[in-house]
Amino acid sequence: MLNGMAEDRPKIPMEMQRAVLVEAGHRCAIQTCRQTPVDLAHIRPWAQVRTHTFDNLIALCPTCHRRFDRGEIDRKAMRQYKANLDILNHRYSDLERQLLRMFVRRRQIRAGTSDVPRRWPEFTGISLDGLWPVEIDRGMWWTVSNLVEDGVISLDGPGSGAPSRSVHPRMHVSLTPKGGRLVQRIADGEPI
Repeated sequence: MLNGMAEDRPKIPMEMQRAVLVEAGHRCAIQTCRQTPVDLAHIRPWAQVRTHTFDNLIALCPTCHRRFDRGEIDRKAMRQYKANLDILNHRYSDLERQLLRMFVRRRQIRAGTSDVPRRWPEFTGISLDGLWPVEIDRGMWWTVSNLVEDGVISLDGPGSGAPSRSVHPRMHVSLTPKGGRLVQRIADGEPI
């Protein structure tokens, strides 16, 4: 439901709708959900604010929207989900965010809290938090450079380090302890 329900509530302007949807990638803003389709929800209720502002609107799937309306997801958590979107969307590339989501999913699979099939590819190494590292082509290190600079992931294995004559085509991307804490906070919907 992209526009207001009450007859006296003005419609959310299209440009604002678009901005909120783009911010969340046209998916539920709760990082562990990410379902479609989505509604636009007011973080502080319309009845209190009587206005539509970007900072007070968030994209939620119908299930999360109902849970929020019933109080199962509190307002403080919703404000944090909104803040997390801003941090993730402005610091990290799409590929880096996908890598973080993959680590969140792996953590959920290991904990038995995910519906994602366990039929993911076989992995050989284990990272510091017990999750398998990801392999990337050595020449693609720059695609995850912000996560490396922030100390969230490490690049290791035969393809890491200074250039040499023997070039291994792959590098391992593993979570650092800091990255493990970040992934856990994302999975728990806590401030990042």
